Amino acid sequence: MRRLKHNFKKGMAFVLTFAMIAGLVPAMSGGANKVQAASGSGTEPSVSAYATKTQLMDNTFAPNADGTAENYGMIVFGKKSDGITAQEWYILGEDKGVSGDNTIIFATSPIATGQKFNSSYDNKSFASSFGVYASNPSEVYANHYGASDLRVALQGMATNTNYFTTAEQGLMNATTVKTKDTKNSNVTYTTTDKLYALQGKFDDKKLLAGTSDSTVLAVYSYWDGYSWSNDSVFWLRSPYADDANIALLGFTGDFVGNRNVDNDYAVRPASNLNLSSVLFASAATAASSDQAKLGTIALDKAMTLRLDGTGKNIGTVTYNTTTGDIKVVKGTTSQTVALVVQGNDGTNDWYYSKQITGTETINASDIKSALSLTSDIDLSACKIWLETTDSTSNLTYAVNATDIISITSVAITDIDIPVSNTALDTEASCTTEGVKSTTPQITWTPSDTTAGYNKSYTASVTLTADTGYEFADNVTATVSGNTATSVTKNADGTLTVTKEFTTDKRKIESVAAPTVPENNTFTAYYGYDGYDTTPISGTNTELGKTATVTFEGTTSPTTEDMAVTWTIESDGGVYDKTPEAENTFRWTIPESALTNYNAADCQGYDISTGNITGTITVKNKAATPVAITGTDSSIVYTGATVDVSQYFSIDNNAGAATYTLVTGTNGGTGEGTLSDTTLTVTHTGTFKIKVSTAANGIFAAGEKTVTLTVDNGTILYTATDYSTTYDGQPHSISVSVTNPEGTDVTYSTDGVTYGSDNPSFSNEGTHTVYYRITKDNYTTVEASKTVTINKKPVTITAQEQDIVWGNDINQSLYTVSEDGLITGDSIKEITLTPSTTDRTENGTISVSGVKIENAAGVDVTANYDITMANGNLKITHNTALAPERIEASKTKTTYTAGDTLNVDDLAVTVYYADGYSEPVQDYTTNVFAIDMSADGDKILTVSYTKNGVTKTKDITIKVNAALASYKIISGADSEWKQNTDRTITIGGNGEFSKFESVKVDGSIIDAKNYTAKEGSTIIILKADYLKTLSVGTHSFEIVWADGSAVTSFKVSKNTSDNEGSKDNNGNKDNSNDNPNSNPAAVPDDKKTNDSNSGNNTDDSQQITAPQTGDNSHLMLWVTLLAASLAGLLALLSVRMKKDDE
Repeated sequence: MRRLKHNFKKGMAFVLTFAMIAGLVPAMSGGANKVQAASGSGTEPSVSAYATKTQLMDNTFAPNADGTAENYGMIVFGKKSDGITAQEWYILGEDKGVSGDNTIIFATSPIATGQKFNSSYDNKSFASSFGVYASNPSEVYANHYGASDLRVALQGMATNTNYFTTAEQGLMNATTVKTKDTKNSNVTYTTTDKLYALQGKFDDKKLLAGTSDSTVLAVYSYWDGYSWSNDSVFWLRSPYADDANIALLGFTGDFVGNRNVDNDYAVRPASNLNLSSVLFASAATAASSDQAKLGTIALDKAMTLRLDGTGKNIGTVTYNTTTGDIKVVKGTTSQTVALVVQGNDGTNDWYYSKQITGTETINASDIKSALSLTSDIDLSACKIWLETTDSTSNLTYAVNATDIISITSVAITDIDIPVSNTALDTEASCTTEGVKSTTPQITWTPSDTTAGYNKSYTASVTLTADTGYEFADNVTATVSGNTATSVTKNADGTLTVTKEFTTDKRKIESVAAPTVPENNTFTAYYGYDGYDTTPISGTNTELGKTATVTFEGTTSPTTEDMAVTWTIESDGGVYDKTPEAENTFRWTIPESALTNYNAADCQGYDISTGNITGTITVKNKAATPVAITGTDSSIVYTGATVDVSQYFSIDNNAGAATYTLVTGTNGGTGEGTLSDTTLTVTHTGTFKIKVSTAANGIFAAGEKTVTLTVDNGTILYTATDYSTTYDGQPHSISVSVTNPEGTDVTYSTDGVTYGSDNPSFSNEGTHTVYYRITKDNYTTVEASKTVTINKKPVTITAQEQDIVWGNDINQSLYTVSEDGLITGDSIKEITLTPSTTDRTENGTISVSGVKIENAAGVDVTANYDITMANGNLKITHNTALAPERIEASKTKTTYTAGDTLNVDDLAVTVYYADGYSEPVQDYTTNVFAIDMSADGDKILTVSYTKNGVTKTKDITIKVNAALASYKIISGADSEWKQNTDRTITIGGNGEFSKFESVKVDGSIIDAKNYTAKEGSTIIILKADYLKTLSVGTHSFEIVWADGSAVTSFKVSKNTSDNEGSKDNNGNKDNSNDNPNSNPAAVPDDKKTNDSNSGNNTDDSQQITAPQTGDNSHLMLWVTLLAASLAGLLALLSVRMKKDDE
């Protein structure tokens, strides 16, 4: 019956599907086709035959959103229920809900059959093992997956070594999935297991896998092969929504159907594998015996995971794409180890495997022959590894091959060419790809550390190939861009490169000329009896026998003394023996001494001869001088003659002596005569006396000059100062001479003009007197002494005075201190000055302008030290003064016509010439003469009289007229809505001729914001101005010259879009069209709407109704609707029949 119902449903579904497809044909581009695994490109294996860990996880195998896939990959993992047959799984890519590297897998065929979903229809009391709920239920239906026998069976398989070895179980991740509970309001609960059933929807053609059911598996992609047999149809975890005893199943190649839970069906679970230790997966088969295993790989062959074999001692494998060699070394593992090479010939995937027992080299050409391939194998595109399978764990471990690249040439750089006397370079550079060290060490032969001169050296550098590289047998090498001397590939695989170098001859950088006598002057005589003939003959050593050359570098020795030969260069080679004569000599280092050196850059090198040479000029020894000494002396003039020979000492070898007195510009300052050795002084000073001796044999002529100073004699005398206080008498200094007699004493007051009179002084001050004492041949005495006369102190004090303002002080009221003036002196002039002429209680009288004369009428004021003391001064107010002015102020000065003017708030102050002022009350006003009944400015005059003089002050009183009373006659309390072009019109009863301004919110607004018209006064507020105002009530005032009227208007939000432009009466505003209109002048009972009826069209808007629906074909939708109704009736019929059963 269920089969019949299902067939019926399928038929109806077909009808509905056909109908919908017919309607959707214009929008569909075609259906989905199952795509097989991509074929290999070149020699790369196909992804379905070899997949990296990344490809196992990424979108390479992951299904599309519609459940199809671009690539379909399968792996072998575990066994079926018979414990023998390998279980194959679809690879579905990474599950983001599971941590770490992982992939979802789904069984390609049942792992077991004959499994019930549940053996009973009874509800089960809830247990925590059934799943995790937000709130646990009390019981669940028989179709509850968490409580099902199916789940228990899957949990058993996941821990059963007949299905999965312990190691395989360790690779299985638990997955948390959600399932609905149809008994408990369709809430979802979660279960977490290593094996789990897929999710599905009744009548759908897709299954869902993964933590979030986001991996979609289409029927024709992952569970095709139409079959309704119990061994093919497999349980899902989804309950059937309409029956507690029915669960959903996947009908292979068909759809998601349902069956009672106690039926036996197959199990095709999903799982999740931990890929953290996986290297790759491959469908190649490894050799298990000494017989090679090879062939092509079928498209549908499942791959086997290869786990990381590091640490398993499998061995190593390398390959060289240049030579085609694959070198294999088996490790220490006792397990069988096989080499596997996998590739693609452009059509088929192929593999080659060979068991490895030791060390072996296999060439790509051997594999090509074994597989009968037509093209050469490119190892760089192949997958090569060593593997071993653990029979206990049923897992395969692998190590990938390492690509070995041949190095065919190397370039060694940065070797410093050996330079003499420089440290030999110890480190080179090699940036050739594949060379392990970029800075290889250099070994030198011979093993010097510093390079010698004119010497051969061989540099040797040994290079090691980096991992994955090796040196080719015919490798070439360059050193600093030049071909190496030798290239040797060593037994251990290293490469030794040599290069020979030769250093230059040692350079002579400089030469020091042979030694010569100090100051280039010989110390011996030559050419005379008893002496060598020339300086270069005999055993003479005054000219050096060697020249010192300096070599480049620091290698010892750095210098060498080389023998030289001497020749006479000057006067045709003839030596001039004259004392102090100069001769030029040439020294030479011969070429024969320079054979092993490079002297080309040395100063003095003669390129024509190969010698180093130079010249030097030496002066002959001078004649031997005689010794004549003399001492400069000084004597004091006494009048006697002087013997000058006493001042000289003459060598006994000297010739005859002659004494002369040097005169002229080189002579002395003294005057006198010299006869032989006797000097007669006529005027003291210095005398230059010279003694001259004649030449005597080998001794030179000589002379000596001494200076004899004959100083003046000294005059002995005494001189004294004079000091006193001013007394009116004359005073002088005193001078007295004791030796010699006959001196001349003169005096001066300016140090220029001298006379015999000794000056005297009587006025105060320090007076200098210069004196001069003279006599021939004696030192003139010039000095000075002072006469000091100090000022006499005196105090003059002003007496206290008390005067009335306007009067002068008495100039004779002062006192002089006792004993202040000497007899005969008196005060002739004095000035007493008051500190102020204003009224004061504490003024002062100062003293100045004092002049003192003596009895002869001479001003002697300067002879006194005058102290001037102030006296007190008091100046009082003069009551006889008349007032100069008055000042008056009044608190209130503005009144309204008809008010009473009072002067109670009047304040009056009187001012006098002496600065005195006082407030007064006895003033008078004209208050009673002012007319307060009329408006206008009034003058209030204040008067005050004293000492016959009257002063007045005017105050302006402003009298304002009484204000007129005005009111708003139209437009009061108007309302204006925002976002409209309306205006507001308000009228007042004031005369338009007196109109002055408009105020809004208390402030006068600009006239451009309104229009003012007659009739009394009409104000129209413009829309542009109203748009600037905020929402709310605003005060409004019309101001005339003599009054104002006040109202208010309201600005409100506009809740309608079709208000149009109306005035405050609700009518369209035509004020701009008819500037003479006067709404305010029209009585309310006369107003009609007729005047605006012609403008109604202005407020209308043209509206286009939006189109609804679409332009689909009506017949198509009618057909679809009919088909849907037919399907619904069929479903209802089936349900009714089921209820009958």
